[in-house]
Amino acid sequence: MFAFRRRSKRYSRMTTGDRVFDWTNNLIMVLVILACAYPFYYCIVLSFNDGYDVLNGGIFLWPRALTLENYRVIFRDNTIPWAFVVTCARTLLGTALSIIYTSMVGFALVRPQLKLRKLYISLGLVTMYVSGGIIPLYMLIKELGMVDSFWVYILPNLSSFYNIVIVMAFFRGIPASMVESAKIDGANEFQVYARIVMPVSGAVLATIGMFNAVFHWNSWFDGYIYISSQSLKTLPLILVEMINQSMAMEKLRASGNSLLMSELAGPTENSVRLATMVVAVLPILGAYPFCQKYFVKGIMLGSVKG
Repeated sequence: MFAFRRRSKRYSRMTTGDRVFDWTNNLIMVLVILACAYPFYYCIVLSFNDGYDVLNGGIFLWPRALTLENYRVIFRDNTIPWAFVVTCARTLLGTALSIIYTSMVGFALVRPQLKLRKLYISLGLVTMYVSGGIIPLYMLIKELGMVDSFWVYILPNLSSFYNIVIVMAFFRGIPASMVESAKIDGANEFQVYARIVMPVSGAVLATIGMFNAVFHWNSWFDGYIYISSQSLKTLPLILVEMINQSMAMEKLRASGNSLLMSELAGPTENSVRLATMVVAVLPILGAYPFCQKYFVKGIMLGSVKG
C-alpha cells in the first residue's frame, strides 16, 4: 500500500513529457512482446486445429475445429517419444559434462602458476574466430569412431572458449584470500576448485548451463551429418526431416481441387509438424524462467569483473 502511494506521488511529480515518454516506451514494449510471442502462440493454435480446416484460413486467436488428433499422431508412433528421450538425455548429460569441463578449464587458466597459460589462452581465442571447416571435422569425428554414436552429441560440444572466457572473468573476481586460506589449510588445487570455487559460482555456472542446455536441446545439424540410426535421432532432427519431406497438402493446393480439400478432415503433414514443434519447444521454454535470475546475474557479474 505504501509502495503504491510512493509510486503515485512520484508519478504525480512527472512532467507531461515524462509521462508521454513512459507511455510510448510501454506501448513499444507491448508491441515488441506481441510481435515475438504471437507467432509461437499462432503455431500452438494451429497445432490444436484440424489440419485440413486450417487450409480455409481465418484462424487467428483460437482453434476453429479443435482436435487432439495431431498430438495423437505424434505419440501413436514410438519414433517421436523416443526422440524426445534421446533429446532429454543429450541435454542433461551434455550440459552437466560441459559445466564440469568449462569450469575446470576456466579455473586452470586463471591460476598464475599454470605453465604456458598465455599460450593456451591465445590458442583458445583463435578458435573463436577460425575453424577447420565441416569436412576436416567430419574426418576427425570418423577417425575417432564417433559417427553414428551418441557421444558425437557430447564430446565435440563439451565447451566453447566463449563460455570459458565468461567463467574466467567470474573466477578472477573471487577474493584471493579465500584461495590462500584454503592452501594454508593444506588444500590442493582440486580441493580448492571443488570446495571453494564451485560453491560460490552458482550464478555463472547456471548461465553456462543455460547456454549449453538451449544449444543441446535445439541442435539438429550434428545429428543430420553424423547420425543415421533412427534410435539416435533427436527431436529437432526429426522435425527437420519432417520439414524436408514432400507435403501431400502442397500438391492438393497446387492442383486447385478445393472441393476435395473441403471434404477432407484430420491431421496434415503441416499440422503434425506444428504439433511436433510445440512439443520440442515447450520444455526448454518452461525451464528458462527458473534459470532467468541466475542467467542475468551471471552475465552481469562476468562482464563487470572481467
